[in-house]
Amino acid sequence: MSSSQNKDYIAMWFQARKAFGIGDRMNVGLLNKSADDINWFEFSHSEMDGLGGLTTILREHDYPCLDLPKIADKSAPSHWQQVKMLFAGGKSNVPKNIRWKATFPDYATTNLANTQYSNDAPIVNRYFSKVETLEIKKLAKKHRVALNIYLFWALNRAVAEQLLASQQDYYWLYPVNLRGALPHVPETGNCSSGINILLNNTMAPRDIQFQIKQQIKAKSHWQLWWQAHIGKVIGEKGIRRIYEYVSERQFYAGSFSFLGNWPLKDDNNPPVNPDELWVCCGIGTKNYPVSTGILLWHGQLSLGLKLHPYIAEDITITESVMQCWKLHLLQGNLLVPEETAASAAARVNMETHAVANIGEKANVNESTDESAVVKLEAKLKTKLEAKSKTKSKKQSKPSKLKQFLLPKIEKGIQQAKDTLLPYWQQGQLLFIRHKKVSIPLSIMAFTLTCMTLLSVIRPQSQVNPEINRFPSVRYMDVVFDNAIIPIFSRGIVAAKTQISLNSEVTARVKSIADTFTAGGYFNAGDVLLSMDDEAYQLEVIKKQQAVDGALLHLAEAKAKAHVARRGVSSKATRFARHIPQINDAKSRVKAAEADLRLANIKVDRTVIKAPFSGRVKAVNVGQGQLVNSGEIIGEIYSLDKMHVRLPVADKYLTLMNLPFKVSAYSHDQKTVTAVDTTAGQNPRVTLSVSVNDKKYQWQGLITGTEGGLAENRLQYVVAEVLNDPEQPLYLQPGRFVTAEIAGREFEQVVIIPRLALRNDNKVWLLDPEQRLSIVAVDVLHQGKDQVYIIGGLNAGDKLILTPLDVAVDGMKLNVIQLDLDLDRDLESALSRVTKSSEARS
Repeated sequence: MSSSQNKDYIAMWFQARKAFGIGDRMNVGLLNKSADDINWFEFSHSEMDGLGGLTTILREHDYPCLDLPKIADKSAPSHWQQVKMLFAGGKSNVPKNIRWKATFPDYATTNLANTQYSNDAPIVNRYFSKVETLEIKKLAKKHRVALNIYLFWALNRAVAEQLLASQQDYYWLYPVNLRGALPHVPETGNCSSGINILLNNTMAPRDIQFQIKQQIKAKSHWQLWWQAHIGKVIGEKGIRRIYEYVSERQFYAGSFSFLGNWPLKDDNNPPVNPDELWVCCGIGTKNYPVSTGILLWHGQLSLGLKLHPYIAEDITITESVMQCWKLHLLQGNLLVPEETAASAAARVNMETHAVANIGEKANVNESTDESAVVKLEAKLKTKLEAKSKTKSKKQSKPSKLKQFLLPKIEKGIQQAKDTLLPYWQQGQLLFIRHKKVSIPLSIMAFTLTCMTLLSVIRPQSQVNPEINRFPSVRYMDVVFDNAIIPIFSRGIVAAKTQISLNSEVTARVKSIADTFTAGGYFNAGDVLLSMDDEAYQLEVIKKQQAVDGALLHLAEAKAKAHVARRGVSSKATRFARHIPQINDAKSRVKAAEADLRLANIKVDRTVIKAPFSGRVKAVNVGQGQLVNSGEIIGEIYSLDKMHVRLPVADKYLTLMNLPFKVSAYSHDQKTVTAVDTTAGQNPRVTLSVSVNDKKYQWQGLITGTEGGLAENRLQYVVAEVLNDPEQPLYLQPGRFVTAEIAGREFEQVVIIPRLALRNDNKVWLLDPEQRLSIVAVDVLHQGKDQVYIIGGLNAGDKLILTPLDVAVDGMKLNVIQLDLDLDRDLESALSRVTKSSEARS
């Protein structure tokens, strides 16, 4: 076996994603129903696909999983078949784009600050009872589709209702298992491909099933498999470049992953535990934002759903989509369209074979019930026979007009036959006798007759009135103005001043203040804790006695010196004059006084007072406890100033005036002089938090930045905020807040709605002749709702706001004449945008 056959070229694509901060972790979990808790197991898609990962984890839990599901194809198509498929497959004209109701382009800034990868998002799992699962299977049979197609249809309806902006066509990725046709790939490796399914908001289940059947019949999954192996030719660098190009241009609704019925039949499986249920979920990226994981475990259906942060800001959106998905699954009987018995009978055979074929090729263990299909065919045949009988009965009773005219018509036809029969016989004889002349004449006569008939029955050309078929658009006038761009971030509040209280003496705790408890408030100078000071008071008495003794010794030394100096000449030594003795006595007095002062300090430090006003974070001691010197007795923090670490991406740093110091050096001929300068100023920041549908705000300043970039390649800035005593809600440590940082003021900036910016940083303008003009612009910043442009536009240009399915430079447009009320609404909306910009400025 060659090394190229051993290499996993599918894994190259997932390794390329990691270079852009996109993870490839898939999740399989064991759900405990009574505790409502999931024990998650993760594996990398660069090592195995979903079916392989589930198999590996189940084998670790003593499930043999010997005979894995396989595709109906025994081997991959030959090279000749590959060439035929390449030329046979047609390219769809529908672009791989999708319009969502809401998007969150700055998701990576928040996600990378809290998680390892930008596509990490919460997973929502739901499961059905066995009775509900049987009901869902019945509804799938009622739609005459397989279970996986019914699940796919319900998911598409839920996503369209909850997330899509309008009626549109878009693509889903439908995975296909290739096990059994890949001899050189391990059974738990990456053995799955997929097909691109073109859907819309209201497509019926049988239409989805028919499209999947046609795609598998055309072997589209093998085409995608070979395309994914282009790494054999271009290598890892080429894969990375292709992924970077495609990731900005091709967008799907998501990926539908159904792993089938588990556990696989085996006598060595562990006993059934009714309180346990296995669940799963896929990866999810910005290009495939809706990720799913579905499986049947001992007859119970489980659903897993994860929405990428690009389209779901929090888990509530994911839960609402999951709830809508469940609703469509359980109410499918209310959504079946009415149809006639004849049309149903005409499609029974085709849909039955489609269900069986899809269930076989997609390796899904659910298939249609043959007895149910037979019963359905019998009912339809009975209806058809009854309908044909009633129709024959109606035809067996002719009307009175037919009874009157029918004998006369038959009599007239018979008389015409008798009259024309001799002439017909003579003509036949003449035709046979003169064949050389009669045959060409007959051909000419037949041709002339046909030409005459064609000229008579040809459709008459109609001159239709001219209809204005140009697309209708709305526009806004381009206006330049000064603007301050806001930068949004999030962070956790921490106290600027937070200290640990340490004991400076060894003593037993005597009393603790009522305010010195976790969460208690205190003022500066309040006594927080008192310790037993009896031993230190006794030590003070002893030190006082030492001071008195030292003073006595000093007095004796002075007296002796006075006596000794009487009989000593002026030239006597210092010792003879008792000078060293007096200095020693004075030093003893100072040392005794220092010991006394130290003893008094220890007495004072048996009482611990608050150095500032604030709040208690933690208390580590109790009354009567022996505390050693240096031991931490509690933690306190101040409430007057708070700090918040705010992550900011590199692309936003140039929009801010961050405070930092630089050293500029001026080189003279022989000297180097250092000049300290300060670049930038403190930007203002507004912190906000919502509690009980009320919004609270605090104003502060950016006081500095942390040294260097963090591991997630983000720069952290530090915001300092003063607590407002008049604010009903205090800003406390640990609270998660949203920050709006005021950036630098930019001059001559055009602010446009985000929907007006098209692909590749281009906009659509309306020229004086009402034609479309595509212009590239210089984008300074793209916000959540607004885009700031610094070049490419002129004052007075008409910027088109209406989206168009097809835009061609120079195409004719129709400008909508707005009513007065609509015109006022548009002006008020644009004025709100301008006013918000002025307010920020």
